[in-house]
Amino acid sequence: MHRLPAADARRLLPRYLAEPAFFPLVAAVLEGRQDGVVWADDPADPRQAYVEHRFGFAQAFGAPNPEFEAALAGYLTARAFPVEKVRLYTPLLPACLAAPAFQPMRSERQRYRLAAPAATAAPGEARPATAADAAELQARFGIVTRFWRSEADFIGGAQAQLIHREGRIAALCYAAATGGGRAEIDVLTDPDCRRQGLARQVVGAFIAACGTAGLEPVWDAFTNNLPSIRTALSMGFVPSGPAYAFFTIPRAAGTP
Repeated sequence: MHRLPAADARRLLPRYLAEPAFFPLVAAVLEGRQDGVVWADDPADPRQAYVEHRFGFAQAFGAPNPEFEAALAGYLTARAFPVEKVRLYTPLLPACLAAPAFQPMRSERQRYRLAAPAATAAPGEARPATAADAAELQARFGIVTRFWRSEADFIGGAQAQLIHREGRIAALCYAAATGGGRAEIDVLTDPDCRRQGLARQVVGAFIAACGTAGLEPVWDAFTNNLPSIRTALSMGFVPSGPAYAFFTIPRAAGTP
């Protein structure tokens, strides 16, 4: 595997966006919007690549290359990652992940795309997040710099919408990343404020903000996360393709 500099990695973006399933967190690395590493089979003429976001979300794409996939298998098996865990999207499953050692790390996720916003998706109390909210967002949820490079990047790019109750943030919907014209939805609700319809309000406001920004909101959830799936369906999202394998591979103990 050959690590590509950012300029060379960016050349892979059109090929990645042409894949049947692409994810904003991976596209954001190729676009240079968020940080990560890109490995390829051939630095001069890459045909298969592996992208790993700095938070661990990753994907291999391109024409299968047995030599490259063998090297990728070695990397994933050694588990000496710079990240705490690799969170591997595999709508296109590299052959190396069929090995028995990876099966306990396998789960299933489902992709959803917005068919039509729900008629009841009024934002209600929701409002855009501002710089004044950044300290609380980071202290309570750790999201401001989890994916985005800075507070300014988060406030300017995440389209974050929130609701305050009793002096604190009760619900939040934001984009973990934007890439290829899509925004990756993440929704958080304070445990004490659930079952009050707040998630629907912030998601409705987020959908409206994405429309203004020219972004397509997309939703991704584990197939056993029924509350997330119910919210997605109620807001007008529909499944996009079949469920796919997702691997959560922890870093080996003792890895610096």
